Amino acid sequence: MIDLFNIGYIKVTLLDIIDISLVTILIYGIYILFRDSRAKQMVIGLVILIFLGTFAQVLNLQALSWILGSLQAAWLIFFVIVFQPELRRILLLVGQNPLVRKIFSPETYDFTEELIYSVMELQRRRIGALLVVLRDQGLQSIVEKGIVINGSISTQLILSIFNPDSPLHDGAAIIYQDQIVAAKCILPLSENTDVDPTIGTRHLAALGLSEESEAFIIVVSEETGKISTAFRGILKRGLDEPALRTSLIKYMSGRNV
Repeated sequence: MIDLFNIGYIKVTLLDIIDISLVTILIYGIYILFRDSRAKQMVIGLVILIFLGTFAQVLNLQALSWILGSLQAAWLIFFVIVFQPELRRILLLVGQNPLVRKIFSPETYDFTEELIYSVMELQRRRIGALLVVLRDQGLQSIVEKGIVINGSISTQLILSIFNPDSPLHDGAAIIYQDQIVAAKCILPLSENTDVDPTIGTRHLAALGLSEESEAFIIVVSEETGKISTAFRGILKRGLDEPALRTSLIKYMSGRNV
């Protein structure tokens, strides 16, 4: 690589300029994304640590470099843990960008994180919900009896559908690819006599549909806030976020849940 100029004993090449420019754009982009959130000050602190660490390495200050490097790692881990909701929203924002969605076809576009975030919001607010996720188009007889939506999956839309004051909150929402196809859909109830008699109508409907189709059904209990899933006649109750994510990803990839 051809040297452009020297700063003391440091040779600056075209590759160095490109590298610095890309890092600058990245840092500015991160700042823009976080500037209106509570994570703003931590982002600024992390950037300062990175600059100080780079400065120490250039001057070959080994002790200071080691200390700052350790602080950067700890700061980054703490940042990811504390500001997980903000990071999730940013990833969703990037994923929903029109340019990104043009690059990736609908089949590869991953809507699962938006759906999982929506389910966790429903749980947090104690809003009962019944969500039917499909790998393939189907259940037309059920969809036709519901209210057609054909809207992109979003937390706001899902919360609006299942809001207790909404006329659509009774019944199930049908999801195919990244679309909420229909809402207020009535599902068949399970007639399995071995089912826990304490479970409610939503769980019976989820179990009933799972016995008759290859759909993956998510239930949020209004009374307890617990999350359950039904698939192939098996009802799993009390799932946390990681367990829900694992089951949903397995289902969408065609593996056993």
